[in-house]
Amino acid sequence: AISCAILQLCNSGDEIVSSRTIYGGTYAFFKNFLPKFGISVKFVNTQDLETVKSAITKKTKVIYCEAVSNPLLEIADIPNLAKIANAKNIKLMVDNTFSPIMISPLRLGAHIVVHSLTKYINGTSDCVAGCVCSTHEFISQLTDINSGASMLLGPVLDSYRAASILKNLHSLHIRIKKHSENAQYLAENFEKLGCKVFYPGLPKHNGNNLLKEIMNEGFGYGGMLAIDAGTTEKANELMANMQIEKVGYLAVSLGYFKTLFSSPGHSTSSEIPEEERKAMGLSEGLVRISIGLDNDIKKTYERIKKCLTEVGLVK
Repeated sequence: AISCAILQLCNSGDEIVSSRTIYGGTYAFFKNFLPKFGISVKFVNTQDLETVKSAITKKTKVIYCEAVSNPLLEIADIPNLAKIANAKNIKLMVDNTFSPIMISPLRLGAHIVVHSLTKYINGTSDCVAGCVCSTHEFISQLTDINSGASMLLGPVLDSYRAASILKNLHSLHIRIKKHSENAQYLAENFEKLGCKVFYPGLPKHNGNNLLKEIMNEGFGYGGMLAIDAGTTEKANELMANMQIEKVGYLAVSLGYFKTLFSSPGHSTSSEIPEEERKAMGLSEGLVRISIGLDNDIKKTYERIKKCLTEVGLVK
C-alpha cells in the first residue's frame, strides 16, 4: 500500500520529507529503494514542525509520518502537519496501522492514509494485506489500467481473503477498546514498579495531551506499549521468560488477540542503522508489546511482573 501510493505520487527528481521514527520496512523502502528511481527522502523529527517546514523544497511532493510511531509511540500532530502540506500544495500521507478507529487522520486533514490490514483491522494474524484510503480521484489514479501503480504492480488481494478481513472489521471497535483498556492497566502498573514505559495513555508521555486533542473518544490510547529493558540481553531474557510464563508469543506482528512481544532493534526496526536508532532514542533493550484481549489482565500483570523481577528490572 505504501509503495504503490508513494510511486503514484512521486516521479524521478521528487523529494519526500519523512518522520525518522517509522516502521523499518518503510525506512528501508525510502532510503534504499526509492533512490533507484531518483526519488530522495529526508528523514526528520516531525515532532518539530519548524524542522519539517525547513526540510521542504520545491521538489517535495509528500510529507510522510505514522499517526502513532513504530516503535516509540510518538504522536503525530496531524492537523498542523496538514496545514504545512496544504500551504506548500503537497500531500500529507499517514500510516495509521497502530491506531485504527482511535485516530481518523483523514478527518484531521491528511490526504492519504495507509493501513497494514494484517494487524488490528484483521486482528487474527492470518493474512498479509494493506489498504490505501483517500479521495475517489486518487484511488482512481492508483487503479488506472494504463498508469496506476496498484494496477500495474499487481498487489491485488484475493476475494476470499478480502471478505474475511471485511468480516473481522465489524468487531474492530470492540477489540480496540479492550486492547486499550488492558494496555492502560499494564502501563500504569509498570510505571508504578519503576519501569521505563512508553505508552501514550500515561500523563508523562510527551504525546499524551496531543493525543487527547485528536483522538476519537471511547477507544482509549491503543494497545501498543514498550518497556526499555536497558540491554539486548535483558530484553531477550525478559521476552523468553514471558513466553515461558504464557504471557503471549515472541513474534514481530501486532494487533492479535494474544499478547505479542519483540525487540524492534533486532526485528521491525533492524533496517535502520544503529547510529540512527540511537539518535531517535531507540534503545537496544526496547521491548515492544502488543497487548492482547486478555479477560483477566490482573493475572497477566502478575505474570509479567514475575518476569520483570526474575531478570532484575524490578526489585
